[in-house]
Amino acid sequence: MSETNHHRHILVIDDNPGIHADFCKIFTHAAESTSTMRQAEYSLFENAASVVPMPLFHVDFAFQGQDGLEMIRRAAQAGQPYAMAFVDSRMPPGWDGIETMTHLWQEDADLQIVFATAYSDYSWEEILNRFGYSDRLVILKKPFDNIEVLQLAHALTEKWRLLQQTREKTDQLEHRVAARTSELQTTNEKLRKEIAERQRAEENFRQSQKLEAIGQLAGGVAHDFNNMLTVIRGYAQCLLADQTLDHKVRGPMQQIDGAAERAANLTRQLLAFSRKQVLQSELLDLNEVIGLITKMLHRILGEDIALQLQYAPADSGLVADRAMIEQVLLNLVVNARDAMPRGGRLLISTAAVEFTNEMAGSNSQARAGKFLCLNVTDSGCGIPAEILPHIFEPFFTTKEVGKGTGLGLATVYGIVKQHEGWIEVESAVNQGTTFKLFFPANSTPAKSSVPSGLPATVVGGKEAILLVEDEPALRKLTRTVLQRYGYRVITAVSGADALKVWPEHAADIDLLLTDMVMPDGVSGYDLAQRLQAQKTGLKVIYCSGYSLEMADRDAVLQEGDHFLPKPYTPEKLANMVRGCLDDKKRAKNHWPSPPSTPLTRGALCEGGEGDNNFS
Repeated sequence: MSETNHHRHILVIDDNPGIHADFCKIFTHAAESTSTMRQAEYSLFENAASVVPMPLFHVDFAFQGQDGLEMIRRAAQAGQPYAMAFVDSRMPPGWDGIETMTHLWQEDADLQIVFATAYSDYSWEEILNRFGYSDRLVILKKPFDNIEVLQLAHALTEKWRLLQQTREKTDQLEHRVAARTSELQTTNEKLRKEIAERQRAEENFRQSQKLEAIGQLAGGVAHDFNNMLTVIRGYAQCLLADQTLDHKVRGPMQQIDGAAERAANLTRQLLAFSRKQVLQSELLDLNEVIGLITKMLHRILGEDIALQLQYAPADSGLVADRAMIEQVLLNLVVNARDAMPRGGRLLISTAAVEFTNEMAGSNSQARAGKFLCLNVTDSGCGIPAEILPHIFEPFFTTKEVGKGTGLGLATVYGIVKQHEGWIEVESAVNQGTTFKLFFPANSTPAKSSVPSGLPATVVGGKEAILLVEDEPALRKLTRTVLQRYGYRVITAVSGADALKVWPEHAADIDLLLTDMVMPDGVSGYDLAQRLQAQKTGLKVIYCSGYSLEMADRDAVLQEGDHFLPKPYTPEKLANMVRGCLDDKKRAKNHWPSPPSTPLTRGALCEGGEGDNNFS
């Protein structure tokens, strides 16, 4: 059934039963007439649906206004509200028509009302004074005509229907607009977050590129300085080892050696920042590493700073360089101490964490996987937001002149990055700072171990050593030191030169001591691989002022490998050589033993370049 043919609900409120009967006749006759017209239409027209019929009305009656109001309420609750009402003007003993309309509109503001009145009831002015000009009110003078009633019923119920339909459409439109607005707001919020995350990622990338460029420069400078510092410290210590040295010379020479050592410390920090140090990696227990240096940390902090340690269960190990991890911790503790001049609290804790792709997305440096977290939190002065992006830059410091080099946090940054980790920093002014360092976790728990130091007594030997070094002054110093400890030394100025020298002396050579970066296209690593392929069990010590990629991958030395970082002292060189030659983990040389050659201990600074005879 179409909308037009739905029953339209009408309420008649009149205290006269005769009026009720009149309305029944009017609407019943209209319904019968409509049915007769429909039959005639079907017989006369092929398409009877083209003729719009009179709507059908459902009429209810009430004798008093109070009764009518109750029927209005029940109909609304049943979901079948009345479209219009015919209200008589006078209905004793209850409400009159004016009061009845007032209550009806309070209950249903959309109700269309026909106010039936005679000339003697209410004047037009009285009605207007009460209700004003209303599009819901029509005044019907008594006596009324049947056609007039039907026209009013049809027009006002149709008006009511259109009003309900319009309101329904408006509500639907408002709901659609609200839903669409909500979708747009959600999309805009998501877009804002994506833009913010992109901006953070771009800023992190720019900062990373900036630090990478600075690191490249710092690493190159540190490498060159290390070669010079090795020569300075080497000769200084050789002179200091001479017991006949004049005391007037010994004091200044000690100053030279001390200054060179301090300079070497700076270059080591630059190399750590630039990630160009070779890692002496081993499987560590992070909790144990912290525990072994706790006493040192207490001495650094002093009595006015409370140190608290919290360890997570050591279910995973950390493949790392022990000395570098200790350096990271010391630098962070010193930094925290300086941020708490009046004392405070320092918390060092460890935790095992696992990142998903979604969790790692918030940090451009993070990635999914299992990690060990080293957390260092202080209650100090905090770091201002405008300074925070610069704290890892080398030589950047807010401390007073002479109070810091600006390399502490730069060193931490480089070491963590070289261990394939990342750092997150949270800080609030006057509240404190938290550094969170994340390192890749190894599923194998580390066994408890205490690092062993070098032997107290330096021991020499009579083995033959092939020394490959492209820096003339350093090559001359190293040869002199080795000869002082009794070793036979043959020198080469590059990897290519060593390959030329090798065939003549291969049977005699027990150890290759080679720089890692050299000219002529043959690196120290390439040279060692070639010579070890020819002579199984040849011992090798790599020496460099910084790290280098070995065999197209990061130069991370495994257990049993030997690396001597520059700058080194004569004592450290001698200890490393002796330790490498005595290393039982390597297989012995499978090479015919040459006739023994007598050794002569060379004096300081003796031995000319280009002389490859054993001396």
